Amino acid sequence: MKPKFFIQNSYSKFQIPDSRFFSSRSARKAFTLIELLIYSGILVISAGLIFGIVDIASKTNLKTQAENEMNIQMARLEEVFRQKIEASKSIKALSGSLLELNNKDETTTKFSLTDNMVYLEEAGGNPLPLNDPEKIKVTSLLFSPVGGLSAVSMGNHYAWSENIGWIDFAYPGGNVQVPREAGDLKGMAYILSDSSWISLNCLSTDSCSSVNYKVSSDANGNLSLWGWSETYGWISFSCATGGSNGENICATSNYKVTINPSTGEWDGYAWSENIGWISFNCKTGGASQTNICASSNYKVLDLRSFSTSIKIDLTLEYNSTHPEQQITRTHTFVFNIITPTK
Repeated sequence: MKPKFFIQNSYSKFQIPDSRFFSSRSARKAFTLIELLIYSGILVISAGLIFGIVDIASKTNLKTQAENEMNIQMARLEEVFRQKIEASKSIKALSGSLLELNNKDETTTKFSLTDNMVYLEEAGGNPLPLNDPEKIKVTSLLFSPVGGLSAVSMGNHYAWSENIGWIDFAYPGGNVQVPREAGDLKGMAYILSDSSWISLNCLSTDSCSSVNYKVSSDANGNLSLWGWSETYGWISFSCATGGSNGENICATSNYKVTINPSTGEWDGYAWSENIGWISFNCKTGGASQTNICASSNYKVLDLRSFSTSIKIDLTLEYNSTHPEQQITRTHTFVFNIITPTK
């Protein structure tokens, strides 16, 4: 017979565990489930935020893509219109969306609009489409003769600044328009050194509701008031309106920009606090407004006296089912027949 002590110890090895053991494990299981629910909620919220960010980025990219393609299409149409109009000798027919030009080689060039597509027809050949309406539609095209505006010549279109270099007044997309009598200039000049623009009228940037400015000309071609650059700020075209409130400051700083009423030749200086002096003609481009054309031949010239002008009102619409890509652009161009039939 085994000792009682030994038997008791053997039984003790198989005693039922204390109920507190189960209670502790159950508590740990419940806590883990709460954690899981919290983590799941965090993941759902994070996924929602990430999806929202990705969605916004995707919509922004789609809009940017549409805007870039619209700008490229607008520039292409502008350049084709410019080349064909300036190379012609007279207008054969002009009505609504139809323009037919007489060329110097006795052939004709014809522009027309059918089913949101602009066609170019030359020398009696087959019409050539200039846009793809499946991507970008031309919803409106209107040609009209213009007697009171001129465009800047492609041959003479540079002003000069010692600080920012060449400023192009006939850069594609700028479409600078100059009144032949008293009136306001329109369009934008392009700064080659940093690819920025100088706007001559708030209408050109559709910003008149927030900042109202323009460059104006009187009947004698004297320019006044202000242009604007997003990069460099205000540009004054005459000391007569050059003060901070548009007052006359010619007693302390005598400058102005003029346009010859007969030839369309620009001359003189504009002033900017951030750019400095801007010269429009090498004839007065040196120190004390001396002639430097022998070393740097430049000027800005519009074609007011030897040209017939054609105004083009053009509206493009991006063809897409995505709301963010449903963009419309309207632009007005003025181009000149440089040597029209007398």
